[in-house]
Amino acid sequence: MDNKAEIISIPKTQVNGKKMSLIEKMSYGSGDFASNMIWGLVGSFLLYFYTDVTLVPVAAAGTLLLVTRILDAIIDPVIGGFIDRTNSKWGRTKPYIIFGILPLCFFYVLTFTSFDFSDSGKIIYAYITFIITGLLYSVVNIPYGALMPLMTRDSSEKNQLSSFRMGGMAIGNTLVAACTMPLVGAFGQGDEQRGFFFTAIIYSILGIIAFTLIIKNCKERYVEVIAPSKEKQSLRNTYKSAFKNTPWVSTMLFSLLLFIKIGAVVSITIYYCIQVLGNPAMVSILLPLLYVSMLVSAAITTPVLNKFGHRKGNILTLGIFIAGMCILPFFSSQTAIFVTVYFIVNVFNGIGAGSVFGMTADSVDYNEWKFGMRSEGTLYAGYSFATKVGMAIGGAVVGYLLALVGYNAENVSGFAKSSINFSYFFIPILISILQIIAISFYKLDSIHKDIVAELEEKRIQS
Repeated sequence: MDNKAEIISIPKTQVNGKKMSLIEKMSYGSGDFASNMIWGLVGSFLLYFYTDVTLVPVAAAGTLLLVTRILDAIIDPVIGGFIDRTNSKWGRTKPYIIFGILPLCFFYVLTFTSFDFSDSGKIIYAYITFIITGLLYSVVNIPYGALMPLMTRDSSEKNQLSSFRMGGMAIGNTLVAACTMPLVGAFGQGDEQRGFFFTAIIYSILGIIAFTLIIKNCKERYVEVIAPSKEKQSLRNTYKSAFKNTPWVSTMLFSLLLFIKIGAVVSITIYYCIQVLGNPAMVSILLPLLYVSMLVSAAITTPVLNKFGHRKGNILTLGIFIAGMCILPFFSSQTAIFVTVYFIVNVFNGIGAGSVFGMTADSVDYNEWKFGMRSEGTLYAGYSFATKVGMAIGGAVVGYLLALVGYNAENVSGFAKSSINFSYFFIPILISILQIIAISFYKLDSIHKDIVAELEEKRIQS
């Protein structure tokens, strides 16, 4: 072990071995519900809001989303570095949630507020509000992720927290997918600008309530105390250790590919349903069903990962997903069978989304064991980076693909339709194969318990 700093992790509120309550686990999961009440609306409806509601030019809106998300992602590691150096009376991560949630919701509502500006004025306003919203989302969401390894060191409990977090994510996304347009219609009564404004307010209130549960019920049980002589750890050393952390690098590549896949699938589904299936109503079935499948995934993630481990469990479930996607095209004309198979394969695909939280938390333990620094904030910033860049790349891939095949909404060629049909299945299959390659380098399952035991022994001696 290469010790770069002298670290003592002191249990703050529990004796080692005491388990977390169900309320605490559910409260932790509510954080992803809150996050997706906000980011779910952004990811699924912001492009439509810009192009069809506020009438921002289409090309400018697409560039805006790509540029701002990549900018957000670049800032994430800096926020992670600040978290790693935070010690306050509220803890290490909670201050960011406590003081960040209200500004986040304020600018989130402003993002979905329309003004009668010129085209250039609308673009400038959109850049300002969305950049600030993305920054504040990182300020709240990165410490939320970094909270898990401060709550528990037990891999089984981390898997349980991952399942609750994934359940919160699925519920939030499902509500956003199913309720947004009805709410916009109810509040707007034909005025979508007014409808989106009040819908964003409702989602903000739900998000504030859910994050309050985290603040109230989730406890930082372990605090990292760095010896004064080593207190000033440079960001350079923090990032250097992160990129030497093989399990973390494997997890981040896996996560990046996961969100590229999600971004691409969500983006191409509407074209597949309308142009290939010839059934626009299928959009309202397939997208909500994608998120509902994650609820089932959340229920089985913990037993699957406890039995097979993160590496073997993900390889197995992705293999099942790939096999299912290979046979799915044969049922495209049989709606009931198609929807059933689609749901089942996405249940297995969703286990990967739940596993990344536990893998990142275990990578924090490895970082302390190998390099003498836990760096929860920096390592979880990597996940936030993967989320934002992955979704941006996934959406961009679909856009470039449509341009490449000469897609024209007013006159869709047979070649364009067949290309959409092929890509709808091929893109997730290809990315899943790359995910299997990435997760093959994650070899922490067999040694994690020994690492935790060695770290605990060191703490007792300290």
